[in-house]
Amino acid sequence: MPYIARGEELPEAAVRGGLVDPRADHQQSFNKRISCRDVTDFISNTAEVSPLELRDKKAAAKHTSDSRARLYKILARTNELSRPLAVKCSDQPISDLLPGLVVSGGLSRSPAFDCLPVVSHWGDRTDDFSAEDPNATVRLTSTWSTIHVRGEGATRESPHGAPCWSLKTHGLGPVEVGSGKFAQQYDSESDTLTTTVNLPRRPDTVHTKGVLGAATSIAWMRNARVADAVDCAVGLLADASILLEARDKVITGGKTVTLDFAEVREAVMPSWCNARKPLPAKLSGVADSPDEYTDALFAAEACEGPLINTSIFSMSIGYNRGVYGGSISGIWAVMDSAFVLDYSIGTDSSAMADRLSFAFAEVTASAEASASAGPHIDDIRIVKGCNYGCLRQKTILEDNDPVESSPCMVVWNDLDRLARYKLADAVFCHVYYDSGGGEQMAAIAGLGCVAHDWIDLGADVLCGEVSNIIPSLTRGSLEEEPLAEVYSRLIGAMIWYRNNDPYNPAALCLLFTHWWQLSNCRHRPVTLLGRTDIGVEAAIAPTMPDGRPELEHFRVNGTRVERGEGPLSSAEARLAALVSGDILPETRAVIEHLVNPVMAYVKGGDSLPAESEYVGTVLAAEVAYPHGQKIMELWDLAIVMWECGAMWAAGVAGLCYTHTGKANCDRARHDLADHTWT
Repeated sequence: MPYIARGEELPEAAVRGGLVDPRADHQQSFNKRISCRDVTDFISNTAEVSPLELRDKKAAAKHTSDSRARLYKILARTNELSRPLAVKCSDQPISDLLPGLVVSGGLSRSPAFDCLPVVSHWGDRTDDFSAEDPNATVRLTSTWSTIHVRGEGATRESPHGAPCWSLKTHGLGPVEVGSGKFAQQYDSESDTLTTTVNLPRRPDTVHTKGVLGAATSIAWMRNARVADAVDCAVGLLADASILLEARDKVITGGKTVTLDFAEVREAVMPSWCNARKPLPAKLSGVADSPDEYTDALFAAEACEGPLINTSIFSMSIGYNRGVYGGSISGIWAVMDSAFVLDYSIGTDSSAMADRLSFAFAEVTASAEASASAGPHIDDIRIVKGCNYGCLRQKTILEDNDPVESSPCMVVWNDLDRLARYKLADAVFCHVYYDSGGGEQMAAIAGLGCVAHDWIDLGADVLCGEVSNIIPSLTRGSLEEEPLAEVYSRLIGAMIWYRNNDPYNPAALCLLFTHWWQLSNCRHRPVTLLGRTDIGVEAAIAPTMPDGRPELEHFRVNGTRVERGEGPLSSAEARLAALVSGDILPETRAVIEHLVNPVMAYVKGGDSLPAESEYVGTVLAAEVAYPHGQKIMELWDLAIVMWECGAMWAAGVAGLCYTHTGKANCDRARHDLADHTWT
């Protein structure tokens, strides 16, 4: 039942929102194999078998038997490939994430593998301008040609196959003077796409522990697109190691530290924002919603192991089925769910870290067994493995003898470098790869993370997090007007992509970040909304870009932002138009259980649903089919929630947090406790 939110005391129903947070070491499912229906369906439907052949009963029976044998073979190969953390080679610090032999190769995503109703976006990026990287020393060039691939997986947009880009040649050379970081040319006569990226060599330090060199050597060997995506992750770790050291100096010494790419400074929490205290505590990242609706969804998706945890399901199956659809999304979910475990507790538990190794070994074995999608799976597992390896080392640096937390912020002077840093910090290197690369894709995948960083702004500033991008986009301000402009610019970017390129993977990572943070049982935006009395004035109109959003679109320049009745009416009209159509039942459930109550609260109502009342409906909407229809409906609902001001109010409440404890203490670390966040 909804609870009365407009009271001074934090209602009991809102303290945990019906959620439980037993932490990872108390969840027995975390010790089991990570699996779900999508994984089984993909492994069971590789390209050797045509869907048409399965109409014959004998063929179908043989296929079932063959599927079991194929699964057993993959698991046996997984055991051969898996490398426990304890035996990881010191000179190969990410070998547990990248088992097996890596060779040159590559294949784009295709509707033959997933449910996106469009072919690869790679060919769209031939006119994308990219500035020169003055630190680049190596040019990587890959050429690609189109091939027709057979469909793989039980669920995909094009069962009979579809075109995709396949690697023809790959090589390295010196950088040409004056050339941009990223460039593409298409030759129609030979049907050849040439991708060129200019990248720097980043030396390892005592802080990076060989991860930079290991990730770089593997990625550069594979192809230019993988190298470009992995360079974002390598840049993340290299820059984060510098930023964390500077952050510690600011906290302990009180003086601003100026770097060549950013400034790290003390922050003063704003006085203009108000919320009723106490605020709901952030949860660990492995919390659970024990409601019947969510449990039924897990059963329907045949979830096993950690995937029966709500937070992990949200990050893995919910997110990947949301962006990609199709049973191949289960392969991506295996890696993502393993990472959630590692990010939360893996650095403190070798057993949990070994689950990560086993998951990546299973994906490697699946790629070997896949006759059609195998090279694409290899590309993604390399990108994800390097991304996770760099982020894992960043987490180790954050958690190694952390200083006492104190408000501080990082203000970058290079938006391109920031965008690439942030998309890697958000583990979006693979969607950047799938979307085609270049500055515009870095802009939406990286700076589009405003969708998440706005909700986390207060917590991040308070606990010394160095990766929140909003202070850079406001040019160092935490005042209301520049924050509202950044918020408005995000809505404009969302509307542009919804109207012009709704199935772009880089844009979809923004969209499903919105739905993830509503269902991940950690960030709690609706409960935060309920601690404010912000009403109609919270509604904010979009600042629209002139065309595809560039890097500068996301940064303030003094644009006046419309607020109040106008944008609220626009949000109401968008919602009414959606409801009047023949929408999916899962979408209608989200409207009933979440969007309508939130809109009513913004307009002066006094009640809101507890998280356990809507989390399951959000997750069900994320994994629903038809995929294309689902995406368009969820675009509209996300825009409604931002334009009506609900997400604005949640972020304002977050700016009112107080924190006591160590820096970066906002996940399932041993020192995280409810009393540290109020």
